[in-house]
This record gives sequence, C-alpha cells and structure tokens, in this order.
Amino acid sequence: MKKLISITLVLTMILTMCACGAKKDNANSGAATSEAVSTETASSEEVAAETASSEEGSSEEATTETASNGDTATAEQTEAPTDEVIVRKIGVLTMLNMTEEEMVRYRDAMIVALSTLHVDGYAENNYSPVKVPNKVKREIVFYDSMDAMLMALNAGDIGEMMVYDKVGQYLCATDDSLKPRYIVDTEKERNTFANIVLSGNLSNNFAFLMMEDNEALRDEFSSAIQDMKDDGTLDKLVKEQIDTLINGGEAKAISMPEIEGADTIKVAVTGSLPPMDYVAADGTPAGFNTAVLAEISQRIGKNIEIVVVDSIGRATALSSGTVDAVFWTRTNEAASAFAEMSEEERAAEAEKNESEMTDEEIEAHRKIGDLLSDFDHYNTADMPEGTICTVPYYSDILVAVMKKK
Repeated sequence: MKKLISITLVLTMILTMCACGAKKDNANSGAATSEAVSTETASSEEVAAETASSEEGSSEEATTETASNGDTATAEQTEAPTDEVIVRKIGVLTMLNMTEEEMVRYRDAMIVALSTLHVDGYAENNYSPVKVPNKVKREIVFYDSMDAMLMALNAGDIGEMMVYDKVGQYLCATDDSLKPRYIVDTEKERNTFANIVLSGNLSNNFAFLMMEDNEALRDEFSSAIQDMKDDGTLDKLVKEQIDTLINGGEAKAISMPEIEGADTIKVAVTGSLPPMDYVAADGTPAGFNTAVLAEISQRIGKNIEIVVVDSIGRATALSSGTVDAVFWTRTNEAASAFAEMSEEERAAEAEKNESEMTDEEIEAHRKIGDLLSDFDHYNTADMPEGTICTVPYYSDILVAVMKKK
C-alpha cells in the first residue's frame, strides 16, 4: 500500500518539469548539455524499445527512430553497422532548480507516459519513423531563451525542442518550416490515466513569482486571478490574446491603467513563451501578458510598470529588488494539493485511481513512480529559495516541435 501511495503521489506531482532544463552555474551561458533518453514513441515496436531502455537507465538503445538531430534516416544510415551510435539532440528551456540527473529521469518518465497515451488514442505522431538498426543516444541541450533554442533548431544543432502546446502552435503557425512532432488531443474525453497525465503530469501551471516577504501582494494578485477565473475573464483573454495570434492575428499592447496616487508595482516579463509571454520585435510587451496585467491593475487598484528581462534573469531581477513580481514561474497546483493530503486520503486516492485503469495503464503508472519515487520538489522546481507564487492564471501541456523535411 505504501508503494502504491508513493507512486500516485509521484504521478500527481511530477513530469510537469520535463520541458525544462537544469540550473546553470554560469547565468551568462547560452546552453549546457547532458544526456537523456527523452522522446515520445512512434509505434508499438518503438514503445517497447524505449520503455525497456528507460527501465535500464541507459541513454542508448536500438529503436525505430529518426536519425541524428531528427533527420529521417537515409538508406546508407539504415545499413550502417549496428555498433554505430546516432546522436539526436533535444532542446529544452532552462529551469531555475533542476539537476541534469533529475532531467534524465523526468524525460524517461515522459516516454512511458506518452507511450501509454499513444496506445490509448490521446496522442499521435506527426512524422514518419524509419527503422534504424543503430543505437540512438539522446542528448538534452538546455537553453536560456526561446530565441537561442530556435536558432539552434534552425541551424541543425538540435533535432527538436520541447515547448508548451500553445507556444508550439504559435511557432508552427508563424514559421512554415516547423511542425509538431506529435499531436495530443486535449479535447477528447479523458480516462483516469489521461486525466492524471494531461491535467498534471505533462502540464505546467503558470503563476506570478514574488519574494516570500511579499505575501500581501501575493494575496492581492491571487484574489484578482481567482475572480478572473470565476467570471470568465481569463478564458476570454486566452481566446482574444493567445488563440488570435495562433490564428494569424496581431498582438496588441494593452495600455496599463494609470491610477492617480496609487502604488506602482514593477512586474518582469521575458518574451520567452510567446504568445503567452510575448514581446514584439521592437521590445514592446504585447498581448496576453499586458492584458492580464492591465486587468489585475484595475482589480487591485495599483499601477503596474512592465519591465522586460531575460528569462534566465528572472530570479536575479526579483531578488535584487529590480521588480516586485515576475510574470511567470512554472509550478503544479495538483502537486501542492496532493502534498497536503493525509496518508489515509492518499491511500484512498491511489486505490481509486488504479481501480479505474487498464493493466497497461497501471504498469505505466508504476514505472513512472519507480523512476521518480525520490523526488520531493516537483511543484517548486522553477522557484528559487525564498520565493512564493500566486494561484495559477494559465496552464498548458508539453509538446515537441521539429523541422519539416
């Protein structure tokens, strides 16, 4: 029973950070690399090969796969000696608190989850896998900004990049050379396993980040955000400011309210997660971020000044007092809620969840638990020590984007 509890706790709390990188020793470094098994699978044969590799903790395996950096294998590659290793590099955005070893296991767990979603009909591939008899070694490359990662993808330095679904849709809509590596059906009615994965494991919640001594401001923001959820304002802004950009519309800067005599709150935006956190080519924040901040300003009765910072500089801008809040940090609301459950409540939840799963789903459920059983900071992996966050205002799942061939 304790093992079952641990597995369900892990499933509820993790995998949300799969698309994120390791903490850097040098904040000015553009990228650092580590090796990880980290892809979704293309077929039942590939599922078996990758899952087996994950269990062994290896970063090399023979599998149905695309070739180095995502390129489709040629006849020459297909006939290459089986001891030759094909390297495929995958770009991910840096996170503030995550080690490379943790990222390896997050990626392995993501393979298992996506494999089961594929079998259950929630995910389908958007590329043509070719049988390659060579071993495939995946290297994860961490980037401090979306621009740097896009440049690496276009230059062929990486074969794909892991981003959020709306970000991926926007990138593919604005660059005809890109396409999603796989497509997840987020509208399909979900079974228990899919709900756990798509509502928690493969998704991130986005919230404002503040210093822990700023609880009063955190509570003001949280109250405004909750009201915006309850009255439909946030859903409206997502359609107007995010979906519009994806469908070819333009991002418009929303003017901040000017409230005479009111305090001014400085909030950092980065432009690293368009169209959610968008900064135009001229350096002007626009779209969803400005719309959300303008709405919060009106509701709390305070002026908001927007400050553009690099994604990797979010924590420094906050701790130095340059800003009072950061527009986004990644967290997991479900993980926080589950952590507060009693042991009896967790036991009941674990038993209920697995009673509603197929044998294959239970197997995947437990493999993920085994991979990540000793992790205990899943909902704070993007939060520096000494910080707090608001309730989430947005959530999204992870996808992979690659070049068209």
